[in-house]
Amino acid sequence: MADTVAQLDVRGVYNILATPFTEIGDVDVASIRSLVEGVLASGVDGLTVLGVAGEAHKLTVEERSLVAEEVIKVTNGRVPVIVGASYNDLSVAVTAIRDAANGGAAGVMVAPPKGSTAGSELTEYYRRIADDGGLPIVLQDYPAATGVSLTPEEMADLLAAVPQITTIKLESLPTPVRIAKTLGLVPQGTAIVGGMGGMYLLDELRHGAAGTMTGFSYSEALRDIYGAWRDGNVDVAKSTYAKYLRLLVFEGQVGVGLAIRKELLRRRGFIAHAGLRSPGDQLDDLTAADLTELLADLGLSPNG
Repeated sequence: MADTVAQLDVRGVYNILATPFTEIGDVDVASIRSLVEGVLASGVDGLTVLGVAGEAHKLTVEERSLVAEEVIKVTNGRVPVIVGASYNDLSVAVTAIRDAANGGAAGVMVAPPKGSTAGSELTEYYRRIADDGGLPIVLQDYPAATGVSLTPEEMADLLAAVPQITTIKLESLPTPVRIAKTLGLVPQGTAIVGGMGGMYLLDELRHGAAGTMTGFSYSEALRDIYGAWRDGNVDVAKSTYAKYLRLLVFEGQVGVGLAIRKELLRRRGFIAHAGLRSPGDQLDDLTAADLTELLADLGLSPNG
């Protein structure tokens, strides 16, 4: 297990893929392929599939397997692929992780089961999926989706007890402060990445984040911000962040944000249809018009 864990080093920009659907709501396999190619062309360091932004909670177990298999196949080892495997049922989670391992995933992202709290039961849950699943784990800290809030101290205790957790995806506000505090408590070498659509990326990097894992539709913007920061070009990182901030905020709107993101992916030619699987907010005409104006203001063509 130690050798497997050492192979996962989550740094840079990992794009959380949307799940494209056809007009009648089926998983769109052709669009999965074009989406993967489009995102890889933006220069990301890795892909994450079946996250909250991938509408994983709306997919059947069979559909989840289909999406993960297709993404891994198309990626073909060019970057690591992390597969979301958040389930309340331990046995289902273990099965999904084993399938991901057999399929070639580099790791899995697992959120605490809904209704759980820090302590021995949660620690045992992660210990079991680590030992029985056989892949390094990204701990997804996202209380807005799971209803589970973990303090930096509780996350540090969990990582100390389960060393197969090598990364934290931290999305509880304020993320920059919580990243800094958590980094001071977790084992040496733990990577903490932000999310939240990339809205707080610059300050997260300032406070020690190893990168970001999010589905923002222009991954190349996040790549440029991270790359400039990593190379010590702070002014470039700041100016690039400032350039895209309006779009980061616009796409990050609660409720309609994923619909905006999928519409941007459609306009870029990455997916054929922008619809969310029900239930989910669809893009209204006013917001679509605002999006068109914003892209023009930023000098971003539909394909660029």
